[in-house]
Amino acid sequence: MKNMILMVLCIFTFPAIGQVNYTYYSKSEVEQDMDDAFEKLTSIHPIFLDNEVLADYQNKFSILKESLKDSMTQNDVYLVLAPLFASLNDGHTGILAPTNDRSQYNKAGGKAFPFFVTIKKDSMYVSFYCGNDSTLFRGGEQILEINGIEAIKMVHDMQMLYGGKSIANKQKAIADKFRFLIWMCYGFDENYELTIKNYQQEIHKMTIPGITSDEFMHNLKRRPHQNKEYFEFSIQKGKNLAIMKIGTFGDLEGFCNFADSAFAEIKNHKVENLVIDIRNNGGGRSIVVDSLMNYITDKEYAQYQKIEIRISPELKERYKERYPNRFDWINSYAINDLFVPEYVFTKPQNNNARFKGNLILLTSNTSYSAAATFAGLFKELKFGTIIGEETGGTISYYGDFWYMKTVNTGITFYVSPKHFIQYGGADLMRGVFPDYYVEDEEDSIMDFTLERIEENDNQ
Repeated sequence: MKNMILMVLCIFTFPAIGQVNYTYYSKSEVEQDMDDAFEKLTSIHPIFLDNEVLADYQNKFSILKESLKDSMTQNDVYLVLAPLFASLNDGHTGILAPTNDRSQYNKAGGKAFPFFVTIKKDSMYVSFYCGNDSTLFRGGEQILEINGIEAIKMVHDMQMLYGGKSIANKQKAIADKFRFLIWMCYGFDENYELTIKNYQQEIHKMTIPGITSDEFMHNLKRRPHQNKEYFEFSIQKGKNLAIMKIGTFGDLEGFCNFADSAFAEIKNHKVENLVIDIRNNGGGRSIVVDSLMNYITDKEYAQYQKIEIRISPELKERYKERYPNRFDWINSYAINDLFVPEYVFTKPQNNNARFKGNLILLTSNTSYSAAATFAGLFKELKFGTIIGEETGGTISYYGDFWYMKTVNTGITFYVSPKHFIQYGGADLMRGVFPDYYVEDEEDSIMDFTLERIEENDNQ
Protein backbone atom coordinates (compact mmCIF):
# COMPACT_ATOMS: atom_id res chain seq x y z
CA MET A 1 0.00 0.00 0.00
CA LYS A 2 2.90 2.32 0.79
CA ASN A 3 4.35 1.70 -2.68
CA MET A 4 1.01 2.66 -4.24
CA ILE A 5 0.98 6.01 -2.45
CA LEU A 6 4.60 6.73 -3.31
CA MET A 7 3.91 5.86 -6.94
CA VAL A 8 1.08 8.39 -7.03
CA LEU A 9 3.29 11.05 -5.53
CA CYS A 10 6.05 10.34 -8.03
CA ILE A 11 3.65 10.75 -10.96
CA PHE A 12 2.51 14.21 -9.98
CA THR A 13 5.78 15.99 -9.24
CA PHE A 14 6.05 18.17 -12.32
CA PRO A 15 5.88 21.86 -11.36
CA ALA A 16 3.52 24.23 -13.15
CA ILE A 17 5.70 26.41 -15.36
CA GLY A 18 5.39 30.14 -15.83
CA GLN A 19 6.29 33.39 -14.05
CA VAL A 20 3.11 33.50 -12.02
CA ASN A 21 2.53 34.67 -8.46
CA TYR A 22 0.76 31.58 -7.15
CA THR A 23 -0.45 31.47 -3.57
CA TYR A 24 1.66 29.14 -1.46
CA TYR A 25 0.53 27.46 1.74
CA SER A 26 2.71 26.40 4.63
CA LYS A 27 3.10 22.78 5.61
CA SER A 28 1.14 23.39 8.81
CA GLU A 29 -1.76 24.94 6.85
CA VAL A 30 -1.85 22.00 4.46
CA GLU A 31 -1.68 19.50 7.32
CA GLN A 32 -4.61 21.23 9.02
CA ASP A 33 -6.68 21.03 5.83
CA MET A 34 -5.73 17.42 5.23
CA ASP A 35 -6.63 16.46 8.80
CA ASP A 36 -9.99 18.20 8.46
CA ALA A 37 -10.80 16.59 5.09
CA PHE A 38 -9.74 13.14 6.26
CA GLU A 39 -11.72 13.46 9.50
CA LYS A 40 -14.88 14.34 7.60
CA LEU A 41 -14.30 11.61 5.01
CA THR A 42 -13.89 8.88 7.62
CA SER A 43 -16.68 10.26 9.83
CA ILE A 44 -19.31 10.46 7.08
CA HIS A 45 -18.68 7.66 4.59
CA PRO A 46 -20.33 4.29 5.45
CA ILE A 47 -17.33 2.29 4.22
CA PHE A 48 -15.29 3.41 7.22
CA LEU A 49 -17.51 1.54 9.64
CA ASP A 50 -15.28 -1.36 8.59
CA ASN A 51 -12.27 -1.15 10.92
CA GLU A 52 -9.93 -2.82 8.44
CA VAL A 53 -10.79 -0.29 5.73
CA LEU A 54 -10.35 2.55 8.22
CA ALA A 55 -6.93 1.26 9.33
CA ASP A 56 -5.81 0.90 5.71
CA TYR A 57 -6.79 4.49 4.87
CA GLN A 58 -5.23 5.84 8.04
CA ASN A 59 -1.97 4.24 6.93
CA LYS A 60 -2.25 5.79 3.46
CA PHE A 61 -3.01 9.16 5.01
CA SER A 62 0.00 9.01 7.31
CA ILE A 63 2.32 8.27 4.38
CA LEU A 64 0.88 11.21 2.45
CA LYS A 65 1.46 13.59 5.34
CA GLU A 66 5.08 12.48 5.61
CA SER A 67 5.60 13.41 1.96
CA LEU A 68 4.35 17.01 2.21
CA LYS A 69 6.64 19.82 1.10
CA ASP A 70 7.27 22.91 3.23
CA SER A 71 5.39 25.11 0.78
CA MET A 72 2.60 24.00 -1.58
CA THR A 73 0.22 25.52 -4.10
CA GLN A 74 -3.48 24.72 -4.32
CA ASN A 75 -2.69 22.42 -7.25
CA ASP A 76 -0.09 20.57 -5.19
CA VAL A 77 -2.61 19.91 -2.44
CA TYR A 78 -5.19 18.65 -4.93
CA LEU A 79 -2.71 16.21 -6.49
CA VAL A 80 -1.97 14.78 -3.05
CA LEU A 81 -5.55 14.48 -1.81
CA ALA A 82 -7.42 13.48 -4.99
CA PRO A 83 -5.82 10.02 -5.41
CA LEU A 84 -6.53 9.19 -1.76
CA PHE A 85 -10.23 10.02 -2.10
CA ALA A 86 -10.39 8.36 -5.53
CA SER A 87 -8.94 5.11 -4.19
CA LEU A 88 -12.27 4.49 -2.45
CA ASN A 89 -13.65 3.70 -5.92
CA ASP A 90 -16.74 5.72 -5.11
CA GLY A 91 -17.77 8.01 -7.96
CA HIS A 92 -19.74 10.17 -5.52
CA THR A 93 -16.78 10.88 -3.22
CA GLY A 94 -13.83 12.93 -4.40
CA ILE A 95 -12.02 16.25 -4.81
CA LEU A 96 -12.88 19.00 -7.29
CA ALA A 97 -9.88 20.24 -9.26
CA PRO A 98 -9.21 23.84 -8.16
CA THR A 99 -8.98 26.51 -10.83
CA ASN A 100 -7.32 29.45 -9.00
CA ASP A 101 -3.78 28.62 -10.14
CA ARG A 102 -4.91 27.99 -13.69
CA SER A 103 -6.67 31.35 -13.77
CA GLN A 104 -3.51 33.10 -12.60
CA TYR A 105 -1.47 31.20 -15.19
CA ASN A 106 -3.81 32.22 -18.02
CA LYS A 107 -3.82 35.86 -16.95
CA ALA A 108 -0.01 35.86 -17.03
CA GLY A 109 -0.08 34.76 -20.68
CA GLY A 110 0.74 31.10 -20.02
CA LYS A 111 0.36 28.72 -22.94
CA ALA A 112 -1.70 25.55 -22.94
CA PHE A 113 -2.29 22.32 -24.83
CA PRO A 114 -4.07 23.26 -28.10
CA PHE A 115 -6.31 20.20 -28.48
CA PHE A 116 -9.61 18.83 -27.31
CA VAL A 117 -9.38 15.05 -27.12
CA THR A 118 -11.56 11.99 -26.85
CA ILE A 119 -10.46 8.87 -25.01
CA LYS A 120 -11.76 5.42 -25.88
CA LYS A 121 -10.43 2.25 -24.26
CA ASP A 122 -7.18 3.92 -23.14
CA SER A 123 -6.49 5.41 -26.59
CA MET A 124 -6.47 9.17 -27.18
CA TYR A 125 -7.70 10.92 -30.32
CA VAL A 126 -7.81 14.50 -31.56
CA SER A 127 -11.33 15.85 -31.22
CA PHE A 128 -10.59 19.43 -32.24
CA TYR A 129 -7.36 21.34 -32.84
CA CYS A 130 -7.61 24.88 -31.51
CA GLY A 131 -4.14 26.04 -32.54
CA ASN A 132 -3.50 28.84 -34.99
CA ASP A 133 -3.01 26.72 -38.13
CA SER A 134 -6.39 25.09 -38.73
CA THR A 135 -5.06 22.93 -41.58
CA LEU A 136 -2.79 20.77 -39.40
CA PHE A 137 -5.48 18.42 -38.03
CA ARG A 138 -8.95 17.45 -39.15
CA GLY A 139 -9.86 15.44 -36.04
CA GLY A 140 -9.71 11.72 -35.38
CA GLU A 141 -5.91 11.39 -35.44
CA GLN A 142 -4.57 9.20 -32.65
CA ILE A 143 -2.15 10.79 -30.18
CA LEU A 144 0.44 8.20 -29.20
CA GLU A 145 2.88 10.32 -27.22
CA ILE A 146 3.18 13.82 -25.75
CA ASN A 147 6.57 15.23 -24.71
CA GLY A 148 8.07 11.78 -24.46
CA ILE A 149 5.26 10.27 -22.36
CA GLU A 150 2.94 7.69 -23.88
CA ALA A 151 -0.64 8.91 -24.07
CA ILE A 152 -1.89 5.67 -22.56
CA LYS A 153 0.34 6.24 -19.51
CA MET A 154 -1.05 9.73 -19.10
CA VAL A 155 -4.58 8.34 -19.15
CA HIS A 156 -3.71 5.72 -16.53
CA ASP A 157 -1.96 8.32 -14.39
CA MET A 158 -4.92 10.70 -14.49
CA GLN A 159 -7.39 7.92 -13.67
CA MET A 160 -5.94 7.96 -10.17
CA LEU A 161 -7.63 11.35 -9.66
CA TYR A 162 -11.15 9.99 -10.20
CA GLY A 163 -13.19 7.58 -8.13
CA GLY A 164 -15.76 5.02 -9.25
CA LYS A 165 -15.68 1.55 -10.73
CA SER A 166 -16.36 2.59 -14.33
CA ILE A 167 -13.16 3.09 -16.33
CA ALA A 168 -15.24 4.57 -19.16
CA ASN A 169 -16.62 7.26 -16.86
CA LYS A 170 -13.15 8.12 -15.60
CA GLN A 171 -11.77 8.40 -19.11
CA LYS A 172 -14.69 10.58 -20.18
CA ALA A 173 -13.93 12.91 -17.25
CA ILE A 174 -10.24 12.97 -18.22
CA ALA A 175 -11.05 13.82 -21.83
CA ASP A 176 -13.37 16.64 -20.75
CA LYS A 177 -10.58 18.26 -18.69
CA PHE A 178 -7.46 17.05 -20.48
CA ARG A 179 -6.20 20.50 -21.51
CA PHE A 180 -6.28 21.46 -17.82
CA LEU A 181 -5.02 18.15 -16.41
CA ILE A 182 -1.94 17.85 -18.64
CA TRP A 183 -0.81 21.24 -17.36
CA MET A 184 -1.68 20.52 -13.74
CA CYS A 185 -0.14 17.05 -13.60
CA TYR A 186 2.93 17.48 -15.80
CA GLY A 187 3.52 21.22 -16.04
CA PHE A 188 3.66 21.10 -19.84
CA ASP A 189 3.38 24.41 -21.70
CA GLU A 190 5.01 26.25 -24.61
CA ASN A 191 5.76 23.50 -27.21
CA TYR A 192 4.35 19.97 -27.42
CA GLU A 193 6.32 17.21 -29.11
CA LEU A 194 3.69 14.80 -30.42
CA THR A 195 3.73 11.35 -31.95
CA ILE A 196 0.62 11.04 -34.11
CA LYS A 197 -0.97 8.20 -36.08
CA ASN A 198 -2.98 9.56 -39.01
CA TYR A 199 -5.88 8.12 -41.01
CA GLN A 200 -3.48 6.16 -43.22
CA GLN A 201 -2.03 4.55 -40.07
CA GLU A 202 1.21 6.43 -40.67
CA ILE A 203 3.15 7.56 -37.61
CA HIS A 204 4.60 11.08 -37.57
CA LYS A 205 6.46 13.18 -35.03
CA MET A 206 5.79 16.90 -34.89
CA THR A 207 6.18 19.89 -32.60
CA ILE A 208 3.03 21.90 -31.96
CA PRO A 209 3.15 25.25 -30.12
CA GLY A 210 0.93 25.92 -27.14
CA ILE A 211 -1.63 28.69 -27.23
CA THR A 212 -2.56 31.52 -24.87
CA SER A 213 -6.02 31.93 -23.38
CA ASP A 214 -6.79 34.75 -25.86
CA GLU A 215 -5.73 32.58 -28.80
CA PHE A 216 -7.82 29.73 -27.49
CA MET A 217 -10.96 31.86 -27.24
CA HIS A 218 -10.41 33.24 -30.75
CA ASN A 219 -9.72 29.87 -32.36
CA LEU A 220 -12.59 28.19 -30.53
CA LYS A 221 -14.93 29.98 -32.92
CA ARG A 222 -13.84 27.51 -35.61
CA ARG A 223 -15.03 24.55 -33.62
CA PRO A 224 -18.10 22.84 -35.07
CA HIS A 225 -21.25 23.46 -33.09
CA GLN A 226 -21.48 21.14 -30.12
CA ASN A 227 -25.01 20.01 -29.35
CA LYS A 228 -25.32 20.48 -25.60
CA GLU A 229 -29.05 19.93 -25.40
CA TYR A 230 -29.76 17.53 -22.56
CA PHE A 231 -33.22 16.69 -23.86
CA GLU A 232 -33.98 15.85 -27.49
CA PHE A 233 -37.09 14.40 -29.10
CA SER A 234 -38.10 13.38 -32.57
CA ILE A 235 -40.78 11.36 -34.30
CA GLN A 236 -39.72 9.42 -37.37
CA LYS A 237 -42.65 9.62 -39.72
CA GLY A 238 -43.60 6.43 -41.44
CA LYS A 239 -41.87 4.29 -38.85
CA ASN A 240 -44.32 4.82 -36.01
CA LEU A 241 -41.34 5.61 -33.81
CA ALA A 242 -40.36 8.28 -31.30
CA ILE A 243 -36.82 8.76 -30.00
CA MET A 244 -36.27 10.51 -26.69
CA LYS A 245 -32.74 11.45 -25.67
CA ILE A 246 -32.30 12.14 -21.93
CA GLY A 247 -28.79 13.44 -21.28
CA THR A 248 -29.22 14.10 -17.56
CA PHE A 249 -31.51 13.40 -14.62
CA GLY A 250 -30.21 16.51 -12.89
CA ASP A 251 -32.69 19.14 -14.15
CA LEU A 252 -36.18 18.60 -12.75
CA GLU A 253 -37.86 21.68 -14.24
CA GLY A 254 -36.19 21.21 -17.61
CA PHE A 255 -37.13 17.56 -17.77
CA CYS A 256 -40.75 18.13 -16.75
CA ASN A 257 -41.23 20.77 -19.44
CA PHE A 258 -39.59 18.48 -21.99
CA ALA A 259 -41.55 15.38 -20.95
CA ASP A 260 -44.92 17.16 -20.92
CA SER A 261 -44.42 18.28 -24.51
CA ALA A 262 -42.83 15.06 -25.80
CA PHE A 263 -45.34 12.61 -24.36
CA ALA A 264 -48.28 14.79 -25.48
CA GLU A 265 -46.89 14.65 -29.01
CA ILE A 266 -46.40 10.88 -28.75
CA LYS A 267 -50.05 10.52 -27.75
CA ASN A 268 -51.29 12.83 -30.48
CA HIS A 269 -49.40 10.89 -33.16
CA LYS A 270 -50.43 7.54 -31.66
CA VAL A 271 -46.82 6.37 -31.63
CA GLU A 272 -46.42 2.69 -30.75
CA ASN A 273 -42.58 2.45 -30.41
CA LEU A 274 -40.63 4.67 -28.04
CA VAL A 275 -36.84 4.61 -27.73
CA ILE A 276 -35.48 6.18 -24.52
CA ASP A 277 -31.78 6.93 -24.93
CA ILE A 278 -29.75 7.37 -21.71
CA ARG A 279 -26.33 6.75 -23.21
CA ASN A 280 -23.75 9.09 -21.63
CA ASN A 281 -26.29 10.19 -19.03
CA GLY A 282 -24.21 10.86 -15.91
CA GLY A 283 -27.17 10.73 -13.51
CA GLY A 284 -28.79 13.35 -11.32
CA ARG A 285 -31.73 13.24 -8.92
CA SER A 286 -34.06 10.39 -8.04
CA ILE A 287 -37.05 12.76 -8.23
CA VAL A 288 -36.40 13.22 -11.97
CA VAL A 289 -36.41 9.43 -12.41
CA ASP A 290 -39.77 9.41 -10.60
CA SER A 291 -41.03 12.05 -13.03
CA LEU A 292 -40.12 9.86 -15.99
CA MET A 293 -41.73 6.84 -14.37
CA ASN A 294 -45.04 8.75 -14.24
CA TYR A 295 -45.11 8.60 -18.05
CA ILE A 296 -44.39 4.91 -18.52
CA THR A 297 -46.09 2.99 -15.69
CA ASP A 298 -49.03 3.04 -13.30
CA LYS A 299 -47.53 0.36 -11.05
CA GLU A 300 -46.10 1.05 -7.61
CA TYR A 301 -42.32 0.71 -7.42
CA ALA A 302 -39.25 1.48 -5.30
CA GLN A 303 -36.08 2.75 -6.93
CA TYR A 304 -33.84 0.82 -4.52
CA GLN A 305 -33.83 -2.56 -2.88
CA LYS A 306 -32.09 -1.08 0.16
CA ILE A 307 -30.65 2.19 1.47
CA GLU A 308 -28.21 2.39 4.38
CA ILE A 309 -27.50 5.75 6.03
CA ARG A 310 -24.51 6.25 8.30
CA ILE A 311 -25.33 8.53 11.23
CA SER A 312 -22.54 11.04 11.78
CA PRO A 313 -22.21 14.41 13.56
CA GLU A 314 -22.07 16.04 10.12
CA LEU A 315 -25.29 14.32 9.03
CA LYS A 316 -27.10 15.48 12.18
CA GLU A 317 -25.87 19.02 11.70
CA ARG A 318 -27.01 18.99 8.09
CA TYR A 319 -30.50 17.82 9.04
CA LYS A 320 -30.67 20.44 11.79
CA GLU A 321 -29.90 23.23 9.32
CA ARG A 322 -31.69 22.04 6.18
CA TYR A 323 -34.41 19.63 7.32
CA PRO A 324 -35.44 20.84 10.81
CA ASN A 325 -38.78 19.02 10.60
CA ARG A 326 -36.86 15.71 10.37
CA PHE A 327 -34.06 16.54 12.80
CA ASP A 328 -35.68 14.89 15.85
CA TRP A 329 -36.03 11.70 13.83
CA ILE A 330 -32.39 11.61 12.73
CA ASN A 331 -31.16 12.80 16.12
CA SER A 332 -32.73 9.78 17.83
CA TYR A 333 -30.00 7.56 16.33
CA ALA A 334 -26.53 7.19 17.80
CA ILE A 335 -23.37 8.26 16.01
CA ASN A 336 -22.14 5.47 13.67
CA ASP A 337 -25.51 3.73 13.59
CA LEU A 338 -26.22 2.35 10.12
CA PHE A 339 -29.85 3.19 9.63
CA VAL A 340 -32.01 1.37 7.04
CA PRO A 341 -35.21 3.31 6.23
CA GLU A 342 -38.50 1.52 5.71
CA TYR A 343 -39.17 0.07 2.29
CA VAL A 344 -41.39 2.75 0.69
CA PHE A 345 -43.21 2.33 -2.62
CA THR A 346 -43.89 5.20 -4.98
CA LYS A 347 -47.27 5.38 -6.65
CA PRO A 348 -47.10 7.09 -10.07
CA GLN A 349 -49.33 10.10 -10.51
CA ASN A 350 -52.32 9.97 -12.82
CA ASN A 351 -51.14 10.85 -16.29
CA ASN A 352 -53.29 11.17 -19.40
CA ALA A 353 -50.19 11.09 -21.62
CA ARG A 354 -48.80 7.84 -20.21
CA PHE A 355 -47.15 5.72 -22.90
CA LYS A 356 -48.52 2.19 -23.33
CA GLY A 357 -46.68 0.95 -26.38
CA ASN A 358 -43.39 -0.81 -27.04
CA LEU A 359 -40.46 0.57 -24.99
CA ILE A 360 -36.75 0.26 -25.83
CA LEU A 361 -33.99 1.62 -23.59
CA LEU A 362 -30.50 2.44 -24.90
CA THR A 363 -27.58 2.30 -22.44
CA SER A 364 -23.81 2.77 -22.54
CA ASN A 365 -20.91 2.26 -20.19
CA THR A 366 -21.22 5.93 -19.23
CA SER A 367 -24.86 5.62 -18.11
CA TYR A 368 -24.23 6.36 -14.46
CA SER A 369 -25.82 6.94 -11.06
CA ALA A 370 -29.52 7.84 -11.48
CA ALA A 371 -29.35 6.75 -15.14
CA ALA A 372 -28.17 3.28 -14.08
CA THR A 373 -30.88 3.25 -11.39
CA PHE A 374 -33.53 3.92 -14.04
CA ALA A 375 -32.06 1.15 -16.21
CA GLY A 376 -32.28 -1.20 -13.22
CA LEU A 377 -35.94 -0.33 -12.69
CA PHE A 378 -36.63 -0.73 -16.39
CA LYS A 379 -35.16 -4.22 -16.27
CA GLU A 380 -36.71 -5.24 -12.95
CA LEU A 381 -40.22 -4.16 -13.97
CA LYS A 382 -39.84 -5.65 -17.47
CA PHE A 383 -40.83 -2.45 -19.25
CA GLY A 384 -39.26 -3.50 -22.53
CA THR A 385 -35.95 -4.26 -24.23
CA ILE A 386 -32.56 -2.85 -23.25
CA ILE A 387 -30.00 -2.42 -26.05
CA GLY A 388 -26.41 -1.24 -25.75
CA GLU A 389 -23.69 -1.69 -23.14
CA GLU A 390 -23.56 -2.59 -19.45
CA THR A 391 -24.19 0.59 -17.47
CA GLY A 392 -21.24 2.33 -15.84
CA GLY A 393 -23.25 2.70 -12.64
CA THR A 394 -23.22 -0.48 -10.53
CA ILE A 395 -26.02 -2.18 -8.60
CA SER A 396 -24.34 -1.25 -5.31
CA TYR A 397 -23.01 2.27 -4.91
CA TYR A 398 -22.60 5.17 -2.47
CA GLY A 399 -24.31 8.48 -3.00
CA ASP A 400 -26.40 11.46 -1.88
CA PHE A 401 -23.17 13.39 -1.40
CA TRP A 402 -22.66 16.96 -0.32
CA TYR A 403 -19.82 19.45 -0.76
CA MET A 404 -17.39 20.84 1.83
CA LYS A 405 -14.33 23.07 1.60
CA THR A 406 -10.99 23.12 3.39
CA VAL A 407 -10.38 26.20 5.53
CA ASN A 408 -6.92 27.28 4.35
CA THR A 409 -6.41 26.08 0.77
CA GLY A 410 -10.06 26.31 -0.31
CA ILE A 411 -10.11 22.80 -1.81
CA THR A 412 -13.66 21.55 -2.42
CA PHE A 413 -14.39 17.90 -1.67
CA TYR A 414 -17.53 15.79 -1.48
CA VAL A 415 -18.46 12.68 0.51
CA SER A 416 -21.27 10.10 0.31
CA PRO A 417 -23.16 9.34 3.54
CA LYS A 418 -25.42 6.64 2.06
CA HIS A 419 -25.12 3.19 0.52
CA PHE A 420 -27.64 2.23 -2.16
CA ILE A 421 -28.51 -1.14 -3.63
CA GLN A 422 -30.63 -0.70 -6.74
CA TYR A 423 -32.35 -3.16 -9.03
CA GLY A 424 -31.16 -4.65 -12.28
CA GLY A 425 -28.80 -7.48 -11.40
CA ALA A 426 -27.53 -9.92 -8.79
CA ASP A 427 -23.83 -9.00 -9.03
CA LEU A 428 -23.57 -5.89 -6.85
CA MET A 429 -20.26 -4.82 -8.36
CA ARG A 430 -21.52 -4.85 -11.96
CA GLY A 431 -23.88 -2.62 -13.86
CA VAL A 432 -27.21 -3.35 -15.53
CA PHE A 433 -26.74 -5.72 -18.47
CA PRO A 434 -28.64 -5.11 -21.72
CA ASP A 435 -30.82 -7.71 -23.41
CA TYR A 436 -28.80 -7.13 -26.60
CA TYR A 437 -25.17 -6.12 -26.23
CA VAL A 438 -24.02 -3.65 -28.89
CA GLU A 439 -20.78 -1.73 -28.46
CA ASP A 440 -21.29 2.04 -28.51
CA GLU A 441 -19.35 2.96 -31.66
CA GLU A 442 -20.68 5.91 -33.64
CA ASP A 443 -24.32 5.01 -34.51
CA SER A 444 -24.02 1.25 -33.91
CA ILE A 445 -26.55 1.03 -31.05
CA MET A 446 -29.15 3.20 -32.75
CA ASP A 447 -28.67 1.42 -36.08
CA PHE A 448 -29.22 -1.96 -34.41
CA THR A 449 -32.30 -0.62 -32.62
CA LEU A 450 -33.90 0.78 -35.78
CA GLU A 451 -33.26 -2.46 -37.66
CA ARG A 452 -34.87 -4.47 -34.85
CA ILE A 453 -37.96 -2.23 -34.77
CA GLU A 454 -38.31 -2.49 -38.55
CA GLU A 455 -38.01 -6.28 -38.40
CA ASN A 456 -40.69 -6.47 -35.71
CA ASP A 457 -43.02 -4.17 -37.62
CA ASN A 458 -42.69 -6.36 -40.74
CA GLN A 459 -43.53 -9.58 -38.95
